[in-house]
Amino acid sequence: MIRRFLSRALCLAAGLALIGAAGGCLEPEFALVALFTVRPAEGRSPLDVTFDASASYAESAAIIAYEWAFGDGENGVGMATAHRYTTDVERIYTVTLTVTDSEARQAQEMHTVTVSPPEPAPPSPTVEFIWPFHYDASGEDAASLNDEYFTLENSGTEPVDLTGWSVSNERGDTFRFPDRFTLAPGAIVMIHSGAGANSAEILYWNAAEPMWNNTTDIAILYDAGGDIVDVYAYASC
Repeated sequence: MIRRFLSRALCLAAGLALIGAAGGCLEPEFALVALFTVRPAEGRSPLDVTFDASASYAESAAIIAYEWAFGDGENGVGMATAHRYTTDVERIYTVTLTVTDSEARQAQEMHTVTVSPPEPAPPSPTVEFIWPFHYDASGEDAASLNDEYFTLENSGTEPVDLTGWSVSNERGDTFRFPDRFTLAPGAIVMIHSGAGANSAEILYWNAAEPMWNNTTDIAILYDAGGDIVDVYAYASC
């Protein structure tokens, strides 16, 4: 019924003669209509869009070809297809569907797809080693573990959750940050090798022996994914 109504409307718009006692419209038997849906019609790059032309029809022939021009220089074929749009600036792409029937007749339909730039990348954590790095405790190192410590600073503008982060020395001894420990922008934290009660500014390794060599060593800061964030190497005179 919908297709027949559309056909009647098309023939009336073209000024075709009315025939029959009831004033019916002479319906062209070559009616070919291209229709398609777009999902989604807008979004951020990279945007995967699906196109479905199954609603297209030919009244007295069979559709034998569906050809797509995606508006970005790429093309496709098939009743249903998909395409990925990638852009660094906002763009509006005009998608054109051309259908061809078994009588070599063609029809077209167009829609637009609006693609915005990608979401800005979140700022990288800027936690780093700073002075003081007190690797040589006063007196006997083993008896003064809390006088052996290193310092980290969040030099960025966003708080950094250090859950899963760690610091290792050259031997592979590893300090792991407490869960949900967050370093505010501009804040520093000192990590002592000995034992004590953790706070927002001081953490304790709870090591049983000195963790840093008094002559040369390398401190490596890892994020929760195991990637190296910062390295601090020293050599005493």
